[in-house]
Amino acid sequence: MNSAIILAGGIGSRLNSNIPKQFIRANNGNRIIDFSIEVFRKNKYIDEIIIVLPKKWIDKYGEEYKDYKLVLGGNERYESSKAGLLASSSKSKNIIIHDAARPLITDILIDNCIHYLDEYNAVAPYINSTDSLVMIDDNINYLNRDKIKLIQTPQAFDKKTLMAAMKNIKNNISDDMSAILDYNKDTPSKLFKGDIYNFKITNDLDLKIFNTIIYEK
Repeated sequence: MNSAIILAGGIGSRLNSNIPKQFIRANNGNRIIDFSIEVFRKNKYIDEIIIVLPKKWIDKYGEEYKDYKLVLGGNERYESSKAGLLASSSKSKNIIIHDAARPLITDILIDNCIHYLDEYNAVAPYINSTDSLVMIDDNINYLNRDKIKLIQTPQAFDKKTLMAAMKNIKNNISDDMSAILDYNKDTPSKLFKGDIYNFKITNDLDLKIFNTIIYEK
């Protein structure tokens, strides 16, 4: 059984909006979060969908999203991921976690996640950096961008492996793959080619680009 967790607990402070970005309506009238929900709902490999939300928005949208498991998120990302994980079915074998702020997720990304879990315990998509990258310390040091990748979601995991990692988190984490590797760097893991359209909406420019893309579709 495959369980999908959609993380929608953030407040989106970098976006010029009085509501969290995942609840902003796109130009076609749908909320940003609805794009991800719909792709997961239609995917043949996904057996249940868990949506992690702030309490205010559970109260507001509880009836509308009643076909899914709604879970209260935490203050940190890993707390929200853990809450979704604990809410997953006891029959679930695999967990796939996605940011609601990445609305242009595709079936191919989900399918690849599930397929790679036949061989690995943790998988995630990446894209290449097209910009020059520097590390600024006492000096300015240019990095080899061919070896630097930008990690996306969805990220997928063997449930037992993810559960063990979540029980042993010592530091705040940037994503769930990092929690796995922080717990055990030898965990069989796979990074695979992601999708440049699967970007995260974090600011007003991202939202404008997203609306342009769906308009052209």
